[in-house]
Amino acid sequence: MKSVLFSLLAFVAFAAANTCTKAYYEIHAFNFLTIKGAPHMDSIYYREQPNPEEFHEWYQKYYYQDGLVQRSVFKFRENGPVENRIYQTADKSVLTRSGREFLLSDSVAGDTVYFFQKMFNEGKLVQTVIHKTTDLYASEDAYDPTSGRRTFAEYFFRNDTLVSRTRYDYTNGSPTTATFYYVGVPGDEFRCAEYRGDSLTNNITYKKRTTGYSVAIYNDTYLREFIMEVPEMPTFAVKKQTSPSNRRPAKISPRARYFDLLGRYRRAKIK
Repeated sequence: MKSVLFSLLAFVAFAAANTCTKAYYEIHAFNFLTIKGAPHMDSIYYREQPNPEEFHEWYQKYYYQDGLVQRSVFKFRENGPVENRIYQTADKSVLTRSGREFLLSDSVAGDTVYFFQKMFNEGKLVQTVIHKTTDLYASEDAYDPTSGRRTFAEYFFRNDTLVSRTRYDYTNGSPTTATFYYVGVPGDEFRCAEYRGDSLTNNITYKKRTTGYSVAIYNDTYLREFIMEVPEMPTFAVKKQTSPSNRRPAKISPRARYFDLLGRYRRAKIK
């Protein structure tokens, strides 16, 4: 019954995106919620060249079983692929304690959906995330148990403008806050712009695809593109717990092991 309510809530609140700002919002609102039949992440591509001597590039692909994310593969340009194993449970007994593993679970309280994520590296807990979604509002509370660092991000609409507000290290007495605004381009539902204050920081384009859509956020030196899949019809079915894979993961390089499911470096400020 929980998954049925979960799916119903998602589809009432978030129909498939038809504007640039709504599409960008869905990426953060759905994230990796265990919702069968909801829009879900297919892949992410990232490229940045801040100067002629420095170039970064990576790609992340997600794999699903019975409509639920089961694993992802993260590939740096200069390194071999890294597999993330993802279990739809809060039970730590499924962990193999080798490589990088995630536990995902959820609950529903009234009109609020809670999604809980724990990230492990070689069996050690390196990040916890509490994700909350209501009608046109999403928040993410991420905590690093090693450093004690906490990051709280929220996404919400203010009229036609999408607002992203992130607060860093708010438990140490000297928090910092970054706020971005996403505004649609008049007369063009496929383009929007990101502002910090009055400064334009990035452009965003939304493109329809045969089975979903893509959203690219970019400037002269930076590009991040998200590919989303949108099922034709919602599936209201009770989810099945997935069993852990017996495949041994690839060796994780020091640089790759600290990225979360959205390809964000957990020790850096997340925009």
